[in-house]
Amino acid sequence: MGILNYFDYIALAESEYKRLLEIYPELKELSRRELEVFAQLLTDKTQAQIAEELFITHSSVHFHCKNIYKKLGINSRRQLLIKYKNI
Repeated sequence: MGILNYFDYIALAESEYKRLLEIYPELKELSRRELEVFAQLLTDKTQAQIAEELFITHSSVHFHCKNIYKKLGINSRRQLLIKYKNI
């Protein structure tokens, strides 16, 4: 990826993030790492696979999940998937 393509990618990611915040303003409450875990939770990966992908421990993923659920007012990954299935 050339440097211009990299900056195009960053600009696209930023505009997509802003679009998501317009639809789901509660995502503003999540930290950068929580957003990374949140994005992984929308896939079919297990918490162990998420930990490996993000180079963190399984207990860290579990900790972030609890914080994400609390901040988003949900209690489970299933609720997260139902609420955010269109992302």
